[in-house]
Amino acid sequence: MFKKIYAPIDNSDVSDKVLAEVIDLAKSTGASLRIAHVVNLEQIAFGIEMVGVTELKETLLGIANKLIEHVKSTLKAKEVAAEVVLLENYGASLATLLVDDAKSWNADLFVLGSHHLGSFSHFITGGIAEDIAHSSDIPILLITKHKSK
Repeated sequence: MFKKIYAPIDNSDVSDKVLAEVIDLAKSTGASLRIAHVVNLEQIAFGIEMVGVTELKETLLGIANKLIEHVKSTLKAKEVAAEVVLLENYGASLATLLVDDAKSWNADLFVLGSHHLGSFSHFITGGIAEDIAHSSDIPILLITKHKSK
């Protein structure tokens, strides 16, 4: 059985579903849990000299930290211990950043959310879950948000 579950999240409805699923999975299996959120600060790296860059970075980190606090309070209410980390990204591939962090933590399961953007949007933007699947040998449990009828 899986002992170390790694779940990257963002500020989306599907991430709420991922969080609920990993909490249940960790509780039922006794696995360790690491929840990661990435804040993209790529535009900061290229705008060091620009006016407002500090404020932009503080705003982006503030939004990210609100999510982290929400996750921590949810975990506390559900009585689940977990590591919750905020990763700052300055232009790396998001999949590479997450795979590297998961591997350094020795994760043996990824739990990922899929937004189901549609084939055209997927063609244009790619899919982080697909990128992770191509660049990692860690098994993946994919959580989807199905449209309601």
